[in-house]
Amino acid sequence: MAKLRKMVTYTDYRWEETDDLTPEQITKWKSGDENLQEEVLDEVDFELARDKCLEDSEWPELIEDEE
Repeated sequence: MAKLRKMVTYTDYRWEETDDLTPEQITKWKSGDENLQEEVLDEVDFELARDKCLEDSEWPELIEDEE
């Protein structure tokens, strides 16, 4: 007996977003100060906005049973 085998790689890309930022959060983020930006990150929650799965596969190889 024989069969074909191929390796398939799936890569999932995810875009996550927050709800609308407050004017204060926007000011903190635009400041460029990493400490202030960390404060904003601590205040918000990210949720999945969209995703995309890419698939790549190799050419199948023949696998034969040795009898």
